[in-house]
Amino acid sequence: MDPVYRATDDVYVLPTTLPLPGVGELVVNAYLILAAQPVLVDTGLAIDAEEFEHAVRSIIDPAEIRWIWLTHDDADHTGNLERVMSLAPAARLATHGLGALRMATWWPVPLDRVTALRPGDRIDVGDRHLRALRPPLYDNPMSTGLLDDRTGALFTVDAFGAILPAVPQDCADVPEADLVGGMAGWAAFDSPWTHLVDQERFQVAVEDVARLRPTTVFSSHLPAASGRSIEQFVKVIGSVPAGAPFDPPNQAAFDAIVAGVGPAA
Repeated sequence: MDPVYRATDDVYVLPTTLPLPGVGELVVNAYLILAAQPVLVDTGLAIDAEEFEHAVRSIIDPAEIRWIWLTHDDADHTGNLERVMSLAPAARLATHGLGALRMATWWPVPLDRVTALRPGDRIDVGDRHLRALRPPLYDNPMSTGLLDDRTGALFTVDAFGAILPAVPQDCADVPEADLVGGMAGWAAFDSPWTHLVDQERFQVAVEDVARLRPTTVFSSHLPAASGRSIEQFVKVIGSVPAGAPFDPPNQAAFDAIVAGVGPAA
């Protein structure tokens, strides 16, 4: 894992940067919102189990966590979910109901602790409400982002992620060309269905996000970004349907990636 950092007064970022040989780097973020009822957004990678627990403990006693907002049930978001739910016995799991049921096919999800979310639902976390929303791009139909109605912080799940030459802690430190290319490439890879959509209807959905006027944008795969960036992000994402579809690696390219990553631990 990378060092934990404080992005705003009440949001900590728990990042892991994954090297993608020949391509760049992809960050995987979990977040801790220090609300009156603390909220952990996603749970990182299982390979980071000990480090992830240490990272959480560097901010808060895990037993104080009252909500685990799971944006979706992909491995880079659920890696330490079972562990955290054990460490935080009073926490409820807020997530897409069908995602919780799907996870129950591979581990014993405590379904009595699940709060099933739909877009528009609000959760009271003591000093604010968190509103569930569907992100404009996603690789998993269970994806559920959130808007903090007190601070204006927007958590967009995989949307607005980017593969970058290097991952800083502040998106403002990413050169514009790297950001635009990395975000468009990530969107084409992570949401390949965008090339099949009606351009006008898609643009409306993307612009709906800008109308939220977020103060900060927290993507699962991008450094923390000022809300002022949202117009640029929307422009980049809006161009994806007309761009080239993602071409997955062939065997030779895959072998080169594996060689660059090195042997498994």
